[in-house]
Amino acid sequence: MKKLKLIVITILLFCNSSIAQVTVGSTTLQVREVIGNLNIPWEIKWGFDNYIWMTERPGIVSRVNVESGEKHVILNIEDLVFSGNNEAGLLGMEFHPNFTENHILFLTYTYLQSGSIEERIVAFTYNPISDALENEQILLDNISGNTTHIGSRILALDDQTILISTGDAQDQSSSQDINALTGKILRMDISEDNFGGIPVDNPIPDSYVWSYGHRNAQGLELAPNGIIYSSEHGPTSDDELNILVANNNYGWPTVNGYCDSPTENTFCEENNIIEPLIAWTPTIAPSDIIWYDHPAIPEFQNSLLMTVLKAKMLVKFEFSESGEELISTTNFFEEEWGRLRDICISPDGKIYLATNGYFWPSEPPNEIIELHNANYIGVPEIQNQVDKQVINYYNLFGEQLKTPPIQGVFFVEYSDGSLMKKVAIQ
Repeated sequence: MKKLKLIVITILLFCNSSIAQVTVGSTTLQVREVIGNLNIPWEIKWGFDNYIWMTERPGIVSRVNVESGEKHVILNIEDLVFSGNNEAGLLGMEFHPNFTENHILFLTYTYLQSGSIEERIVAFTYNPISDALENEQILLDNISGNTTHIGSRILALDDQTILISTGDAQDQSSSQDINALTGKILRMDISEDNFGGIPVDNPIPDSYVWSYGHRNAQGLELAPNGIIYSSEHGPTSDDELNILVANNNYGWPTVNGYCDSPTENTFCEENNIIEPLIAWTPTIAPSDIIWYDHPAIPEFQNSLLMTVLKAKMLVKFEFSESGEELISTTNFFEEEWGRLRDICISPDGKIYLATNGYFWPSEPPNEIIELHNANYIGVPEIQNQVDKQVINYYNLFGEQLKTPPIQGVFFVEYSDGSLMKKVAIQ
């Protein structure tokens, strides 16, 4: 039996050495394709069920089993969605903060109305028995749309509201018009008493508009420090990372990036413009952002990560203690997997990236990639699993251990006969 254990361990070590890898600082990450042959994945979220929930731009919402790659289509609204060889379609998705109780999921998509492209914000209810999204509720529609500059990121806040980014829909002047819903960050009430309504404490009375002067924000994140960060596409210059503040004007189309021209300086002084934390020229095409706060990848812990399309990379941001000043940026995985559209993080610190090919507008390959540190071991990882129990620990020589070591490589044997390699870090 001991010899058999040693043989299995040797095989596992050999197999692990052949897995694709990338490095982040001193941490080696295993790379694995979860699922491929997708049709332009736009949003991925880690679900309550430990599946990845995903939108695909033509009009599909799915649950993806991260272990098997099995895809469960839970909504198909391709007949409602306007999508083509451009940027329009079914885009943003967000869980209601009380999703485990009410099963409400928010979506944004473009559609045709009398020949014009419009955008709407909707809510569906997930039925776990039928494994389907049902009962569409249109919360806000007739938002001017286009084939590009549609925004569509949704962020749930902890006050029973959501923020929604809208692009300028190629009508630049609308971003400065507080009566228009384009080129804005909108804020919507999602409480039971005013579901889909305008929050009473919005900065502009009887208006969904929360901030304005935006061109095309496609990343929203509420950090642990309470700051809301946003990534935004510029024109041919000045992509931005911003701190969002209610009732603030972000300058577009008069201001691109920093206030660094005579015209911009005048406008910024007159309108109290808050400049971006950073601006990129030439543009890199920033997409979504997410806060990473897990010890599995120490180099990323307590930082903001941003997926990038044109420059095909992941960017890490480090901030001051207050979160209001940017200390450093670091680029990772440049040209590794093409255009990176979105990112989500599992509870055990694994990173998942949705790719959109190597060329605009999202030519194949389109896939979800998993990055994980196989050398990280947390306490929950060696606990008994739902369908199997821990029965033994072994060292590299196949010798049985009474307890797992506090440092080094070892193996866990489960009651179903499987072995799992672990690394303890003191």
